[in-house]
Amino acid sequence: MDNPSTQMVTTLSHTAQPAVPAVGIGLLTTQSAIGATSGSLASSINTIHLLLLLRYIDAGYPPNVEAFFKLTSKNALSNDSSSTPEPFLFLRINATLYRSKWYRFGEYASTVNFLANCGTIVIMCTLFLIIGVVLDLVKRGAKPTSNLFNTIHYKFKWNLILSSVASSHSKLALAWSLQFLSPVFDLYGTINFVVAILFLVGVTALTTVSIHHAKQNWEVIREKIFLSKKTLELVEPKQKQFAFVTEEYVAETSIGRYYFAISFAKVFLTVVITFWLPQAPIAQGYLLLLLNGFSIVVLLIGKPYKKTDKMLAVLLNDIIMLLQEVLLIIFATNKQKQFLSLDQGMMIGWVFIGFILLALLVNALFAVYSVVKTIIISVKNRKKNSKKTQRNQQRVISIPSHSQKVRRREPSRNNVLPRQTLNNSQAALKSEISDF
Repeated sequence: MDNPSTQMVTTLSHTAQPAVPAVGIGLLTTQSAIGATSGSLASSINTIHLLLLLRYIDAGYPPNVEAFFKLTSKNALSNDSSSTPEPFLFLRINATLYRSKWYRFGEYASTVNFLANCGTIVIMCTLFLIIGVVLDLVKRGAKPTSNLFNTIHYKFKWNLILSSVASSHSKLALAWSLQFLSPVFDLYGTINFVVAILFLVGVTALTTVSIHHAKQNWEVIREKIFLSKKTLELVEPKQKQFAFVTEEYVAETSIGRYYFAISFAKVFLTVVITFWLPQAPIAQGYLLLLLNGFSIVVLLIGKPYKKTDKMLAVLLNDIIMLLQEVLLIIFATNKQKQFLSLDQGMMIGWVFIGFILLALLVNALFAVYSVVKTIIISVKNRKKNSKKTQRNQQRVISIPSHSQKVRRREPSRNNVLPRQTLNNSQAALKSEISDF
C-alpha cells in the first residue's frame, strides 16, 4: 500500500477499535435499561460480531482490508473480535499453550479457553441467577406486593439471562467451537472445558423452555376470552418472566411466535460456516449469502415484529451483512481467477470497510433511539396516570356533595307526605258523613 492508503487505514482502524466495545457496551446497557426484553438489540450486537468474524475467512482480502483487520484486533479488549470486553483475557496463564492453531484463528492468536472468550457472559448470567434466587426467597418470606419489586423480580428471574445469552449467541457458538476442537487438559484448561459443557447444557435447556413458553403464551392469548380471572392472574407472572421471547413478537403467526429461535439458529449456523469450512472461502461466501438471504425473506414475509422500527433495524443489519457477503464472494473468486487489479481490489476493500463502519453507526443510533423512545413513552404514561388519578379524585369529591343535596331534599318530601295523607283522610271522612 502507498502512504495515503496506509494513513487512511490507520485512521479508520483507530476509529473502529474503540467504537466496537463502546457500541457493544452501549447496546447491552440499553438492553438492561429498557427491561431486557428487546430481541432486536440482541440482533444488533450479534451482527457487529458476525461482521468482524469475516476476518477469519481466507478470502484473499486486499491489503487495506487485511491491514484494517489486523490493526483493529491489536490490543483489543476481546480475543474473538466481539464488542464485549473479556476480563479473563488478561490473565497471564501461559497464553501460548492455549493458543488456537486452526487456520486464520491461529494467525489472529485466538485462544481456545471458553472463559477467555465468554467470561463476561458467564459472570453476568451467574450473577443474575443468584439475584433471582434471592428475590424468590424474599418473595416467599416477606411477600412484598409493590409493583417495583415485581418488576425487578421479573427482570432478574429469566429476562436478563435470556437477553444476555441472545446478545452473546455468536460469541458462545465460536467459544464452544474453539474449546471443543482443541481442549487443553491441565487445571485451568479443564476448568474451561467443564464450564463450557455446563453452559452448553444450561443454554440448551433455557432455549427449550423458552420455546415451550412461547407455545403456552399463544395458547393463553387464543383462549383468553374463555379463561377465568383467577387463571389469568396465575399465568401473568410467568408471561412477564419470559417477556424477552414474547414482548416484541407477533404471537398470532408461527414465524413471529418462534422467531427468537429462528434468529438463534441463523447466528449459530453463520458461526459454524465461518469456523468449520476454513479451506473453502467461495463455499463459505455462497452459504452465508443463502443463509442471510433466507433470513431476509422470512423477515419480510413473516413480519415477526409487532413494531415497524424494530423490524427495520433488524432488516438493515441483515442487508449490510448480505452486501458484505457479496463482496466476500468477489474477493474469494478473485483469489482463484485473478480478474481484479490491485487498485480495483483496494476500491472494493474501502467499500467493505465502509460497511463495517456503517453497521457500527447504525446500531449506535438505534441504541440511542431506543433509549429516547423508552423515556418518551414512560413520560407519556406518567402523565396519563396522573390525569386518571385527578379524575378519580374529582369523582370521589363530587359524589358526597351530590348525596348531601339528596339528603337535604329528603326532609321536605317527608314533610309533604303526611299532610297529603291527612287531607285525603279528612275528605274521605266528610264524604262518608254526607253519605250517612
